[in-house]
Amino acid sequence: MRVKVRAVILLGDKLVVSRERRQGQEHILLPGGRVQDGESIVEALVREVAEETGLDVAPHRLIYVAEVVGSYGVHDVNLVWLAHPRDGSAIQNGALVELGSTDAMSIMPPIIEQIRADAAAGWPEQPRWLGNLRFSPQDRASRAVRTEQSSQSGSDQQ
Repeated sequence: MRVKVRAVILLGDKLVVSRERRQGQEHILLPGGRVQDGESIVEALVREVAEETGLDVAPHRLIYVAEVVGSYGVHDVNLVWLAHPRDGSAIQNGALVELGSTDAMSIMPPIIEQIRADAAAGWPEQPRWLGNLRFSPQDRASRAVRTEQSSQSGSDQQ
């Protein structure tokens, strides 16, 4: 299992993201990455955001916890922090996307709807468990419906 840290950084009504190319495809991510041996979670967050975006951030508070359990032995725990730039440092390698944009909808991990809702209504006081993010929000919704239907049909037979 790997522990990863990610940051939600809002500049006005835009979200700071990092862009990576993997196997020729661009991926849009919340900035962050793996916590290294001997490194605190906060140190890892500050380091990863600086590496990916050029921003020096101050982690404000932990807002989400989620895991990605997938095929091929992938098992990551993601700790997502609300963070703020410490100074007027400019974004170097990252990018800004509007919360409602098409680019925002493809952000990994796939929690943009949660970010949009909490940015509008207020950030949670306690960290929120988001479950297994291996599947897209649409996949998770259809899996939840199927699970509910099968549990209802199971209770109907009793």
